[in-house]
Amino acid sequence: MRYYGGFMAEVGFGTILLTFIVSAYAVVAAWVGQRRGRPELVQSARNGILAVAGLVTIAAAILLYLLLALDFRVQYVYDNVSSHLAPVYRISAFWAGQEGSFLLWLWFLAVMAALVVQQGKAWDRRLHSCALAVLAFSEAFFALVLITVSNPFATLPMKPAEGAGLLPLLENPGMIFHPPTLFLGYAGYTVPFAFAIAALLSGQLDDGWLRGIRRWSLFAWLALGIGILLGAWWAYVELGWGGYWAWDPVENASLIPWLVGTAFLHSAVMQERRRMFKVWNMMLAIFAFWLCIFATFVTRGGVILSDLHGYASSARPITYYLLIFMAVTLFGPLALLYYRRQQLAGDNELEALLSRESGFLFNNLLFCGMALAVFLGTVFPTLTLIARGERVALDASFYNRTSGPLAMALVLLIGICPILAWRRATTDKLLPGLVYQTVLALMVAVILFTLGIREPFALLSFAVCAFVTATIVSEFYRGLMARRRTRGEGYLVALGRLVAKGRRRYGGYIVHLAIVLIAIGVTGSSVYKDEWLVSLTPGEETTIGDYTLEYEDYAIEVLNADPETYQSKVRFATTLGVHKAGRKIATLVAEKNNHWLLENPWVTEVAIRSSLKEDLYVILGGLEQDGLASFQLVVNPLINWLWIGGVLLFVGAAVAMWPSGRKVVYADREEAELDQALGRLAEEEVGEEIEDKGRAARRKRKRARPAKKATCPKCGRPYEPGDRFCARCGQKLANE
Repeated sequence: MRYYGGFMAEVGFGTILLTFIVSAYAVVAAWVGQRRGRPELVQSARNGILAVAGLVTIAAAILLYLLLALDFRVQYVYDNVSSHLAPVYRISAFWAGQEGSFLLWLWFLAVMAALVVQQGKAWDRRLHSCALAVLAFSEAFFALVLITVSNPFATLPMKPAEGAGLLPLLENPGMIFHPPTLFLGYAGYTVPFAFAIAALLSGQLDDGWLRGIRRWSLFAWLALGIGILLGAWWAYVELGWGGYWAWDPVENASLIPWLVGTAFLHSAVMQERRRMFKVWNMMLAIFAFWLCIFATFVTRGGVILSDLHGYASSARPITYYLLIFMAVTLFGPLALLYYRRQQLAGDNELEALLSRESGFLFNNLLFCGMALAVFLGTVFPTLTLIARGERVALDASFYNRTSGPLAMALVLLIGICPILAWRRATTDKLLPGLVYQTVLALMVAVILFTLGIREPFALLSFAVCAFVTATIVSEFYRGLMARRRTRGEGYLVALGRLVAKGRRRYGGYIVHLAIVLIAIGVTGSSVYKDEWLVSLTPGEETTIGDYTLEYEDYAIEVLNADPETYQSKVRFATTLGVHKAGRKIATLVAEKNNHWLLENPWVTEVAIRSSLKEDLYVILGGLEQDGLASFQLVVNPLINWLWIGGVLLFVGAAVAMWPSGRKVVYADREEAELDQALGRLAEEEVGEEIEDKGRAARRKRKRARPAKKATCPKCGRPYEPGDRFCARCGQKLANE
């Protein structure tokens, strides 16, 4: 195959330069076209955004080609790959460095913006045009970063014979999927942000902007959540310290927008169902996006240091770009929000403290409280550096003390909220609904206590998880029985149609069940984690928990002894036999490798024996020539429930996102009727909700009707309602 590396790098940079020019034009064209009633300008902006998607796709394909072709003259390729690297990790090197990460983010954003263009018919025309301007502005920013301070196509004066290679820690399946899913979530939150700003700019402040972005918000939330869990799994299996979450600044930075995004998903329900929290929803949509940029600032800006992710904080010049973009995307939207505050007044107020509306309010306060606590803990060292001239870091105990109780309260609220009635819950209806859950929770606590679990936090956590599980099962059962009463269907048919017609509700319940499993995994692995440091010689045994480990053999060998490549290493390996109840159940190999040409040469390869009950986790600390080895042995109870919860989280979110093929007003009618059957809405309240939704749908259809054949009084050209000037002669038109 003929090699085109140098030329391709120049073409790649040229496509990024064109991306900036076209996206900047799209910003102006979409905004001016919307303001002056020039549909041809808006259409050119749409075409520009589609062109940007094509250009960025070409740039991404070129960088991928350069990585696979090992063109070491390109600086990014030299820094991140080598000829010894497996092809799959050459691909993952695309997002291993700063330049590739920003290009990946821009590509995700460009594809999403193109999809928004294709959805134009479903939106109000002015709202859609303003949203396209915001999306194009974001694309222009990332393109500007790539062509100025983070160019992935920069070349070296000479082509080196070999590349530096990927850091060994990044040669892990988790890093193939972890960064892309994070960036997919970050890019996804741009769409809700764009439509929130579009609503503020255009004055289209009804619920249209919110309903249209529901799936976008859920998609971004899911991608970011899966990315966080994959990062935790990677830390667990690769970093070799026995844990999965260290409250590291980079970990925190990705968690904060996910918490705010979770609050937004719940708060949006209140605006859709009860016309409440309108200002609050705008703020959450703005901050969810802004915090994604903040996460990038933490990772790439180099201002907030990271212990576990020190490789990530590289180039300082980008700090100023990110700070300016953060200032524009925060203070500009907040100024617009203040300007429109009177038009965003809610149509309803809280009627009672004991109601589902109050439950959603407390839910939002708890999520945002957690986000604020983690945010303050993350920036605290930088604040102390500014104020006192030295960094004062907060350890994990700060986050555990602040976030632990809030997380417990949130899980409990998951079990209480579905039982509460809308508007006003009465104790005579509420208490019977709590009896079974409370009894089950107490039974679980008593059983666990008799089995020897005496830690108060663990008992409370497991009891709360039992309470929530009972609520979720009860909701499925009551919905099933209500459908059988009203439709006369069989059990399996009724259950399938119940979930199919209430995908948002029951997909949410599956997500809540996933949160319960994650809470069980976190509780077990945090409270009952058992660690033991021991030094052994071959043939010796040691015991931890129910396991007896026999140190069977060791090996010290030099691999790839080439002084010109970073793949050269010394491998220290130990073999241990694992026995339980007098029977050998596994053989584990724990390694520690010295990559002698790296700045931080030691890389640990842990050995893990997994089961549903617990993980046996073996870390090799050191190995002498005579075979004397030091080990860190860890037993992590229930840790795999966390990963199972992550899979179930994906399933539940997929159910909630899956298109139903029904008009929204009909879906809302069925949901309101189900709430009535479950005793959560009175009959007259169902009628009110359906009528409200019907009026909103009629208003939307009215706005979407084809334009009347009005013509310009000067030149006779037809124009659409809302056009302010004639597109042909510039005559000012009567309507606006």
